[in-house]
Amino acid sequence: MTGLPTAEFSVVHLARSLAKTYAAVFFCHSPWIGAWFAALTWWTPRAALGGLTGLFAAALWARLFQLPTSGRLHLVNGLLCGLVIGAFHSIDGAYFLWIILAALFSTLLAHWLAALFWKTTRLPVLSLPFVLACWAVFLAWQVNAPSALPVSALAVSEPLLPWPWLDSFFVSLGWLLLIPYPAAGALVFAGILAASRYLALLAAAGYATGVLTVHLLGGNDASSLAFNFSLVAMALGGFFAVPGRASFLTALAGSALAGWLAIAFEVLLQPLHLLLLTTPFLGAAYLMLGSLGARLASRQPVLVLDNPFSPEINLERSRLAEARGGTADSLPLQLPFHGEWRITQGFDGPHTHKQPWQHALDFDIAENGRNHGGNGTLREDYFCFGAPVLAPAAGQIVRLCDDLADTLPGEVDIANNWGNFILLRAGGLHVLLAHLKRGSIKVCIGEWVTAGQQVAACGSSGRSPEPHLHLQAQRDDELGSPTRPFHLTNVLIRNAMHAREFRLFHLPRQGEEVSTALSDERLASAMRLSRDKALAYHLRGPDGDTEVATLRAKLTLLGQSRLETGRGASAAYVETAAVLGFYDRNARRDPMLDLWLLALGLTPLSAIADQWHDRPPARLLPLSAGERLLCDLLHPLGASCDSDYRRKWDEPSGAWIQEGVHVLRLAPGLVWHYETRAWIEPGVGIRRLNLGAPGRRWEAELQEASGGNP
Repeated sequence: MTGLPTAEFSVVHLARSLAKTYAAVFFCHSPWIGAWFAALTWWTPRAALGGLTGLFAAALWARLFQLPTSGRLHLVNGLLCGLVIGAFHSIDGAYFLWIILAALFSTLLAHWLAALFWKTTRLPVLSLPFVLACWAVFLAWQVNAPSALPVSALAVSEPLLPWPWLDSFFVSLGWLLLIPYPAAGALVFAGILAASRYLALLAAAGYATGVLTVHLLGGNDASSLAFNFSLVAMALGGFFAVPGRASFLTALAGSALAGWLAIAFEVLLQPLHLLLLTTPFLGAAYLMLGSLGARLASRQPVLVLDNPFSPEINLERSRLAEARGGTADSLPLQLPFHGEWRITQGFDGPHTHKQPWQHALDFDIAENGRNHGGNGTLREDYFCFGAPVLAPAAGQIVRLCDDLADTLPGEVDIANNWGNFILLRAGGLHVLLAHLKRGSIKVCIGEWVTAGQQVAACGSSGRSPEPHLHLQAQRDDELGSPTRPFHLTNVLIRNAMHAREFRLFHLPRQGEEVSTALSDERLASAMRLSRDKALAYHLRGPDGDTEVATLRAKLTLLGQSRLETGRGASAAYVETAAVLGFYDRNARRDPMLDLWLLALGLTPLSAIADQWHDRPPARLLPLSAGERLLCDLLHPLGASCDSDYRRKWDEPSGAWIQEGVHVLRLAPGLVWHYETRAWIEPGVGIRRLNLGAPGRRWEAELQEASGGNP
């Protein structure tokens, strides 16, 4: 009896995995949608049986050869091979042999090409193994294949609707699953629509664009291959890119390109009696993704080739990343000093930070608006003169200068603009610290340094009318070379109310006062989620019902840290010396995890951080069924909250109280407010959580904390 639960779990896990493979054909992820697609394939029994055979064969070949099976690339290609070969071959002994051999071919090819493509071009393989495997089978059939059936065997169908163009669209979607019938295609579209309304929109728009292109270029009827146009639009507009105006236009351009390629490829393949299959989709997708992915900087449309998902999730991740700051083409740097300094000149500054040196920051120390004591005629009068300068990133010292004299206030050395300097190679770029104090450099060329290590002292050498520190990032190791974007990490900003506002990533403006958000050990210890740590809470809902909810920190096989619940809900998290941040919430509903993420989704570990901002997804809110429906209607791609957090030490309770105000703006005049509160107690952890909404309240009280490995 002890093995039964494990066996049941294995069966359920296998069924979900197989269903998700069917869903992945149309860039969907839900196992329920996949099961729907799988059921529809039985509209053509030969194809359905072949698809299942190819799917199981691919899984068994991967296990037999001990190939990596974490993804579904080999399964999707095996499934497609089975569907196509099964549809065009009568059921006999050769039927299964052809499918099993094609699954072997596509599985080996998928594994080999996946590593090759990503290493050389950072492109996904997509359905290329399926195409090559099917072509190999079709070429062999030309020698002797009496059991092969003509394409016309699947092309007979009765009209479903009085609009031929809509029937043609449904037929085109059905062709990918080898069920080219209007009714079957309409049900396929219904499944896509249920999975993602935006993917459904892209499918229709891509089809229309591709078919129009084929018509204008004088091509033949494209109904049997027009699913390529929909696939291109879905891939470029929402699956491999963040949804937006630029990605939508890119999707339409890709569909038009696929229409042209369909005509060209048909000319090449027709003499060989080979079907086009997904070659127009592959050609257009590779060209567009390869070209856009080769850009040196992140621009619209923003690609998500590393971890693609549904359009809704891609947009949710983009909003969260935008709120937390930082971009892929900007170098993250720590503040190169202790304490609080002032920005005297920022990016595109009015004095010397002009193209091509516009990406630079100047710092000094100010007290009550003044940067010096006395009358300011001596270098030593300036508060920053002689202050320690720290390495803003880990790297290697490649150049330095330490023997230039510091100029007097009001004077400059234009012959040596940068003065004494250190040039550090870090993150593929070079970081320059300039105007350093003579004789203060503590490192030598070739030495490796760690972020935060003291390397020199602030001075006034070079073009420096007043003592200050200059920081910039540049492409190469030549002084005066063009600068590159960078941003500061884990900083506190003095706002207009003199509160310290935490920024995970920040590019300060002139006049701002910034300091490093140093971690507080008591706070960090209370927030720490070490591996296998389990937290049991007593959760009370708005109706008075109570339950025991458990949160457990886990490390996945891919090395990702996730906080999981007993209901299968989970969210990834990153824990650094400065912050605990959560992201990538899965689709399983769990009020305890949602309460935790709303209250603690982004938590700086600096005890003096007074406030900060975040944009958690609106799906974390405890919305009723009617509220969720309204939210989905008004924001079909999902919505995010504007969340403002404040934290203070509360002496009576002996804990930090972290409060959050979450505002969901659905439409002008339609704004919903929610409030969260968390009690973070040293030596205990997250002792208590609550969430309040008009007429409703959720509360969680810590019952037990156990486990946890460092």
